[in-house]
Amino acid sequence: MAVPAQPFPGSSAPDAPQPRRRAAGRPALPPVVADVRRRKLTYLDRRALLDIGRAVRAAERSQVPGMLIEAGTALGGSAVVMAVAKRRRRPLVLYDVFGTIPPPGDGDGPDVHRRYDTIVSGQARGLGGETYYGYRGDLYEHVVATLTEYHRPPAHHAITLVRGRFEDTLSIDAPVALAHLDGDWYSSTMTCLERIVPFLSPGGRIIIDDYRAWSGCRRAVDEYFAVDRGCRREQHARVHFVRDPTETMSPYAQQAG
Repeated sequence: MAVPAQPFPGSSAPDAPQPRRRAAGRPALPPVVADVRRRKLTYLDRRALLDIGRAVRAAERSQVPGMLIEAGTALGGSAVVMAVAKRRRRPLVLYDVFGTIPPPGDGDGPDVHRRYDTIVSGQARGLGGETYYGYRGDLYEHVVATLTEYHRPPAHHAITLVRGRFEDTLSIDAPVALAHLDGDWYSSTMTCLERIVPFLSPGGRIIIDDYRAWSGCRRAVDEYFAVDRGCRREQHARVHFVRDPTETMSPYAQQAG
């Protein structure tokens, strides 16, 4: 059941002005968002990036336990925002093929298959007419270098990059505070939901980037949440699903206990 979007704790509205500096060396988010967009490091718009960053900050303020996940990192712009927003020791795991996106399947609509045909034919264009990120052979190294340029070298900020398809690499065995899902197609989105949501901490949230962009993602989300998963739906710059913070223990804790 959809509910009206609510501002994250500590802000008067989703686009409320933020302080220029944060405690413990964490900078304000709007300048970081502006910079990653200026450098063409992300396909996400300003509102979506602020949405992600402020959700991470809210999880830190509320001390929601667990790791951060991004499934679908592309050029690394949203990963930078998450890395800047989080506390240094909070684990952030970035999953991506770091190459050309895998093919869609039967769960995806004609829009998805048309887009994939464009990609595999070599006709896809990147931001500003540059090389499409999926054609790059150095994407993994590029994301590591980008994080380092923003003073978030992975080895020193609890950031792990995992290369491969989600169905082969995404294995969760600990609580999750927040996950940003940007997997585009039906199968990749469903894999993420099935493997992450059961481990979502009380007060934790899933942010779905492509719900309105691609039919396969939308179908996977609608099918998965057609059953009660103990999460409420919220509409911000993107669709969120939030586990009830009043639960006494997460499904992970129940399973592990």
